[in-house]
Amino acid sequence: LASGLSTTSLNSMMSVYSETGDYGNVKVSGEILLHISYCYKTGGLYIFVKNCRNLAIGDEKKQRTDAYVKSYLLPDKSRNNKRKTKIRTGTNPEFNETLKYTISHTQLETRTLQLSVWHHDRFGRNSFLGEVEIPFDSWNFENPSDEWFVLQPKVEFAADIGLHYKGELTVVLRYIPPEENLMIPLEQVQGKKTFKRGKKKESSVIFGGILEVLIKEAKNLTAVKSGGTSDSFVKGYLLPDDSKATKHKTLVVKKSVNPRWNHTFMFSGLNPQDIKNVCLELTVWDKEAFSSNIFLGGVRLNSGTGVSHGKSVDWMDSQGEEQRLWQKMVDNPGTPVEGVLMLRSSMGKCRL
Repeated sequence: LASGLSTTSLNSMMSVYSETGDYGNVKVSGEILLHISYCYKTGGLYIFVKNCRNLAIGDEKKQRTDAYVKSYLLPDKSRNNKRKTKIRTGTNPEFNETLKYTISHTQLETRTLQLSVWHHDRFGRNSFLGEVEIPFDSWNFENPSDEWFVLQPKVEFAADIGLHYKGELTVVLRYIPPEENLMIPLEQVQGKKTFKRGKKKESSVIFGGILEVLIKEAKNLTAVKSGGTSDSFVKGYLLPDDSKATKHKTLVVKKSVNPRWNHTFMFSGLNPQDIKNVCLELTVWDKEAFSSNIFLGGVRLNSGTGVSHGKSVDWMDSQGEEQRLWQKMVDNPGTPVEGVLMLRSSMGKCRL
């Protein structure tokens, strides 16, 4: 069973990349009828694909169209994120199928639904018949109704953000202000062994607040090892201090693209004022035994102001979910807040 699964997933992964040659054979025409609804209680997004009308002819020679609809929630173009309908014949096919995703509303606001229609060719390459992209950042789910969408030709493929999807990281942040932080043993905070063996353990009072960062897990990391896996760990700094003193690391989880670390980083001596001026930088790496570790993606969590201690800095560049999660932590001192963050494909500064 396992080998069958891996072959299938490899094929569907390849289909994401092999689609480049399938565009442009057919002049796109027609529309698609959708009914999109969302259930806040269960986090279910339901895309009911009703039918298409006036599709282009997929196969000129045979004068036939065997259409199916495929969806992704961009920027995630991984195989886990792909949904497909069955194949229906004709230029006005009836599908009446529901494509379902489970996703929190805050995450959904950062995604764009990409629905594409394809002609299925049993012996050659499938032909692209058009697509629609629906951003959910301002979508109103209050009164769902049937809606026609005009199919669009493919935008230049090279610019497709889907190829930059590096997976996602789940973290829990908690800021404990100075007044709530009473008598936490020092060795627990620094995460290093501060006391020699044989001595009695002493507890020291920590001054200033504490930033607690639980690195839970990652999903859909890039596989860099043969066999389709990675040996990954997370490294964290609290900028502007990128010295060894603030560096934290998780253990390495071997042979997985969906690693679970459940490891807590703690940064101490942080007053509420400092929180506005610091940036938590988390990067995910593949551990290599005899060469440099390989960068798999990263996130930056901060206020997103571009300014730290009155100076313009290029690493205060959080946007979207990164910025929202940080703000939520600031607004709820003492309370853990959890978020799922898209990994950036590069830590180049000022990603606007």
